[in-house]
Amino acid sequence: MEKLQTLVWLLIGLGVFIWRMVQKARATTQQERRERAGTTGKVPPLPVSSFEELLKQMQSQNRSAPPSTPIPVTPAGRPLPQEITPPAHSMERTETAARSLERPTTARSLEAPRREARLASSLPRTNTRHGQEDYWSRQPRPTHPPETRRTVADMLRNPADVRAAFVLSEILQRRF
Repeated sequence: MEKLQTLVWLLIGLGVFIWRMVQKARATTQQERRERAGTTGKVPPLPVSSFEELLKQMQSQNRSAPPSTPIPVTPAGRPLPQEITPPAHSMERTETAARSLERPTTARSLEAPRREARLASSLPRTNTRHGQEDYWSRQPRPTHPPETRRTVADMLRNPADVRAAFVLSEILQRRF
């Protein structure tokens, strides 16, 4: 029963919507007819004069003096003072000549070398042969020099080391 009631309300709403659209379309059509009736539909005739005559007429209108605008006056009849804008003043210095930042070229012979050539065999990188070393025969380097190794007892004697160890333990072993 509820579904049927909902369907009836939807159909009523749809019907009202369609009826209003039809009424709006009729009103628009009548308005357009009235607007068209106002214009007679007659096209004005072409001008009898030639193009040259029209051009001369326009040129004579342009040559005539434009209507002079009255000078604005105060309520007492005195002319208003005309403001004159001062010329623009720039802080830019335009009198300095532009100067190139390029170095002038020097004439040199293309036959003489610029510097003496070096032999590639004398360079230090050619004397080493990479890839020839045996990985397993190398001596391991100590991670710390022997003078920096200290025992735990030595570290605990220094208060700064104890303080640093405590802060690190709090950071690395958080309870929360």
